[in-house]
Amino acid sequence: MTSTSKFDSAYLRRVNCVKTFCTIREYGRISRSELAVKTGLSRATVSETVRELLEREFVREVGSEITSRGRPPVQLEVNPLRFYLVAVEIDVGWIVVALTTLVGEILVKHRVEFRTYDYDFVLNLCVNTVAHLLEEQGVRRDDVLGIGVAVPGQVNLNRRVVNFAPNLDWKDVSLANDLERQLSLPVLVSNEAMVAAMAEKWFGRGKEAGVLVYVSVKGGLGCGIVNDRSLFLGVSGSAGELGHMSIDPNGPECSCGSRGCWEAYADEQAILDRAFRALNTSKESPLLHSRMAEKRRLTVDDIVYAASTGDATAVQIVKETGWYLGVGIANIVNGLNPDMVIVGGRIAASPIVFGEMTRVVQERSLKIPAERVCLAPTGLGEEVALMGCIALLLDTLLEQPEGRLNTDYVRAN
Repeated sequence: MTSTSKFDSAYLRRVNCVKTFCTIREYGRISRSELAVKTGLSRATVSETVRELLEREFVREVGSEITSRGRPPVQLEVNPLRFYLVAVEIDVGWIVVALTTLVGEILVKHRVEFRTYDYDFVLNLCVNTVAHLLEEQGVRRDDVLGIGVAVPGQVNLNRRVVNFAPNLDWKDVSLANDLERQLSLPVLVSNEAMVAAMAEKWFGRGKEAGVLVYVSVKGGLGCGIVNDRSLFLGVSGSAGELGHMSIDPNGPECSCGSRGCWEAYADEQAILDRAFRALNTSKESPLLHSRMAEKRRLTVDDIVYAASTGDATAVQIVKETGWYLGVGIANIVNGLNPDMVIVGGRIAASPIVFGEMTRVVQERSLKIPAERVCLAPTGLGEEVALMGCIALLLDTLLEQPEGRLNTDYVRAN
């Protein structure tokens, strides 16, 4: 009974802190009385959470509103430049490092491309890019509350080790510990699709969603699941690896070693493979053929653009992609009954994909869950994983009493 009470108390404290902080961030400037109305929390609870946020310097008091009578209420806002966060996204062939405020505003970001999957090389690239960015911006290490890292792979529950990243050919690498040792800053690492789901909940289109699923279509295909405000991790931390559910047991081999995975039909490489097959058998796409004739690599952006101009070959490629995405999402709708599914990646910019995907989901899903789900492309664009790193850091920081990111606490919980 005692342990349950402690758990409930800690959980409610975290929920109240997150709710208060997010409401202040959303409204820009807001009084304590307005916070109580917007959050539904009691005035006493608001006073307590605001006091804690002020002590940590996460928020600050600013000027007051002019009112017709009485003492004007003091306004609260997220402290814009007291502390900084660093977000790092690692993908197949590139990294992006961004410096942000606690509001989630990206102040500067650097993208660096590479042609090797060697872990030590990518680690050193991340270290050097972060160090250079902080030096360039004149930011002291003491003013950085933490580094959040998104990777396309399975990460263990305490966000320290990347257990398996098939598209990077990484297994059991201690990414968080290695970055901490070299940068002397606390680090959290999580799956790219998982943090993207958190980004949609904190900053994007999923703020009001009860059960939100984010589908990331990039060099692989992964999913993140948020239930209310909590990221669903599963028993071992790998929940959301729905890109590796089998939709054809006799299908092509996947990077995970299995066959017929959803990812093998719907990720960016699958889209490009369809394009090259089509171009080898047809001369009906002058635009896509011209890209190849120019000896430049054909991209998903090229295909999406060509489809938008009415190019028949490109339209067929993206429609087929929409069909496969719809098949997988129909399984998600039936199995998880979410009220929102958000799709990210360059292919999500195509209305043709969304039209076909929506048709297939409605056709193949059970009637009641299909009626309740909303399908949408991400509104955060290519920065969704970076914003997810910020959401992960803030969510963890608000959970901890010290006001700093204590990764020993994360390891223990």
